[in-house]
Amino acid sequence: MKLAAIVTALVLLVAAGTGLAATPLQPLVAGWEQFFKIEWQAGDRAGRPVVYGRILNDWGMPAANMRLLVEGLDASGAVRDQQVAWLGSMLQPGMRAYFEVPVPSPAPAYRVSVFAFDWVQTNGERD
Repeated sequence: MKLAAIVTALVLLVAAGTGLAATPLQPLVAGWEQFFKIEWQAGDRAGRPVVYGRILNDWGMPAANMRLLVEGLDASGAVRDQQVAWLGSMLQPGMRAYFEVPVPSPAPAYRVSVFAFDWVQTNGERD
């Protein structure tokens, strides 16, 4: 199991046990914004609040094991809840993927970021 997956599992266990981790979660890869573009909005599905949108791999390598960090913000912009959601598919260069993440309760604003991912490196051979 990769170190990032272990760290993610431990952080999620801590957050699940306390509602919000003592130290708020931060993306594990600083500068993820240079690789991915995200657009999102709040909505509801069957009367439950969700955050949904699309993510674009704007880099030249496939990305796998992608996790998104969805944060509910209060009116002052402070984080009131966080959760990590699996994207569920490998994201090829130039490809977009749709996501929809249920959130515990409606918030005045949300922030979505890439929490973690793994680059998939190939040897350059073609079938």
